[in-house]
Amino acid sequence: MLRSDPLDAPPDIAEAMVFAMSEWLLDAEVVQLGLASALNQVAALLAQARAGEGGPALEDPAALTLMRRPRQAFLARSERAALAGATRRFEAPEWIEQMMPRLAGRVRQFVRPLQIDARGRIKTLRVAGRHGGHRRFAGLAGLAELAEIAQPFLAYLPQQDRRSFVDAVDFVVADPVAMHAAGEDRAGRVILVTDLAVFEFASGGARALSVHAGVDAAALRERTPAAVRLDAAPPTPTPDPALLRLLRTAIDPRRVRDIEFASGAARREALLRLHAAEAACTQP
Repeated sequence: MLRSDPLDAPPDIAEAMVFAMSEWLLDAEVVQLGLASALNQVAALLAQARAGEGGPALEDPAALTLMRRPRQAFLARSERAALAGATRRFEAPEWIEQMMPRLAGRVRQFVRPLQIDARGRIKTLRVAGRHGGHRRFAGLAGLAELAEIAQPFLAYLPQQDRRSFVDAVDFVVADPVAMHAAGEDRAGRVILVTDLAVFEFASGGARALSVHAGVDAAALRERTPAAVRLDAAPPTPTPDPALLRLLRTAIDPRRVRDIEFASGAARREALLRLHAAEAACTQP
């Protein structure tokens, strides 16, 4: 965490993921940041930088703001940064009742499910524990509404394995593909970016769109449901060197992007170091 790699070092997996994620945010009108979704935030800021003045506005759910001004990625100070650069502020009822319905097809957000299955169905409530029983989670507020208005529906997994990417979830919280296939819009699909590959789920099935550099084909097959096609998937495009340098020096110099890859005591220590680095920063 908070590494100081040479600026010309090859992209690591966190950087490969945020670049792949930013591709799907470039033509959004609004990107919702989510709460404590570090990779989604960094990918959104990168998409803003790549798209320039015509890029997406960022909606911060904690600050209830819209922002277009470039800024650095923050974790603990994200809300403060959003308020400092806000183009407009909202009250919660105004955003939910007035803005969200008007953004159908124009808003995107990468969400991190607890589990996603081979049909792109998402579960966010609980998962089986490693030592028996279940671990309960709060889930994602507004997930069903987001699945209805955001197309394609975007998800990410920092660690793809057979606990998070399953054959079939036992409880469906959101089913974006079926939701759109049942209506007039039959183009419903889900995009999933993981530490191994980029996947697409549609009414005709699921497939890998690209595989990240250095990923072993056997390991990818082992960690992916059998129903997901992997054949002929090309390599994920390599990040542009100039944009990679911009990510490292201007967008996410404190490596907020790394937080989602740590767990347990290592995550606590990384959060403390990141909090100290943000406290020392002179920006909002």
